[in-house]
Amino acid sequence: MLPDGFRFEPYVDGPCLRVGDEVVATACPARDEPGAPWRICLAPRKPPRFVFCPDEEACLRYMEAWARKWEVEIRERCDRPSLEFAHLRQTGQTPAEPQYPRRRKRRR
Repeated sequence: MLPDGFRFEPYVDGPCLRVGDEVVATACPARDEPGAPWRICLAPRKPPRFVFCPDEEACLRYMEAWARKWEVEIRERCDRPSLEFAHLRQTGQTPAEPQYPRRRKRRR
């Protein structure tokens, strides 16, 4: 049973686990072959970690157990503002023009 606020939804080519509006884990086939293992990507605002499972049902069980075990840490990470696009936020100042070194003229 998933913790409150966590839910599974369909994603690109497999299920995903969401907390609120944020995707914290996704699962998909590792290859386009019949019987290929499935890959889970666990990434609640940190570099992703990958886990391989034999099928989709095993992925769902793994993601559910992972969410129960790490619920507090996942919620803390998802409650913080995302820093991915912080450099694009307006600060009220115009960015300085980049300074490039001048090319030296060749001597003949």
